[in-house]
Amino acid sequence: MAAGGSSAPRLLLWLCVLLGVLGTARAFYEKGSNVIAIKDEKQFKKEVLGSEFLWAVEFYREGCGYCQLLTPEWEKVASNLKHLVKVAAVDTEKNRKVAASHSDDANPIQGVPTIKIYIPSGTKGKMRVVTYQGERKAKAIVQFLTSYMPDHVKRLKKQDGSYDSWMADKSTPKILLLTDKSDTSATFKALSTEYAGRVRIGKVLKKDKDVFDLYGPENLPALLQIVEDGKGNLMALMSYDFSKGKTYSKLSNFIWDAEKEWKREQKR
Repeated sequence: MAAGGSSAPRLLLWLCVLLGVLGTARAFYEKGSNVIAIKDEKQFKKEVLGSEFLWAVEFYREGCGYCQLLTPEWEKVASNLKHLVKVAAVDTEKNRKVAASHSDDANPIQGVPTIKIYIPSGTKGKMRVVTYQGERKAKAIVQFLTSYMPDHVKRLKKQDGSYDSWMADKSTPKILLLTDKSDTSATFKALSTEYAGRVRIGKVLKKDKDVFDLYGPENLPALLQIVEDGKGNLMALMSYDFSKGKTYSKLSNFIWDAEKEWKREQKR
């Protein structure tokens, strides 16, 4: 009797703990989260459909057990891809019109959580939509998203004339990336999207000797600002010090400064 009687309080205690955990889990993506909460259709159209960045949107419902399991993974995705990919969420109970507007035959929202990827098509306001069907773990989701990021970094070679034409174009400032990696990193994909139409970012691979040897960097990667005067004449090469870090913010500051300097030269 003593053993049987003691099990009831323990069971009650565990139920209280479980309910407490579930209660705290209901607070989805509150202030301070890296996940962008989409509140209405106006916000969705402006921020998601009007963007040049890749967006990943989770459609969820509070009280859904599977959604609660995904929440910490989705937070990790948002933190790992901060500045690189826009990671958002829509509460389908509170924002039914948003969910209904973005459920179609090709990419229906048949249950929650549903993860949809909005890929820029090159035409503002029009996105290619893909529903994520993979593993619901942060690592797998991050790998999937980075593979779909827009890449505006232009590979430059002598043989096809791309390097010469890139250098001859004086319409915008130029940043040159020298590297031994053929794939563009997620950071530089995001930077090329951020500065698209404002700063051209070119890439020269080490194996393309005829261009690479013109610069001959000692360490890779190397990032150079092509400094030109108002007439487009080459004045200098300014290099980024990678010992300061490879974060998005630091690299973006370097490019932003290059853009400002270029604009000043245009006014002289």
